[in-house]
Amino acid sequence: MSQLKKLERDQKFNPDEFNKQFEEADSAIEAEQEKKSTNQEAPVIEETPMNLSYTQDLGINMKNLFFEILEMLMNQQNPIPYIMEDEKRQFLFAIMVLLIGGLLLFWSNLMINESK
Repeated sequence: MSQLKKLERDQKFNPDEFNKQFEEADSAIEAEQEKKSTNQEAPVIEETPMNLSYTQDLGINMKNLFFEILEMLMNQQNPIPYIMEDEKRQFLFAIMVLLIGGLLLFWSNLMINESK
């Protein structure tokens, strides 16, 4: 066969066959999903108390760090070596300082607006 005849033959398009292929694929997928849904029971979700998200874990660790620093300050100890001992503590302390600074800035803006 010449190249021209091959091109002509390949370019013929039958939309009915094309649609049938998609319908067969869709029906096969739907059949699989139905089979899976009928064979599987509802999954049992067990709640574990230590399954915390990252932000919850940060909040708990930040609270613990805050109370440790407060306890060291009440005992008149220097908390800086304790904070600098670990990178996680440094990160938590930095977040804590940013949060306290943000709250103070917000509070000062509220106080300025009330006095006007």
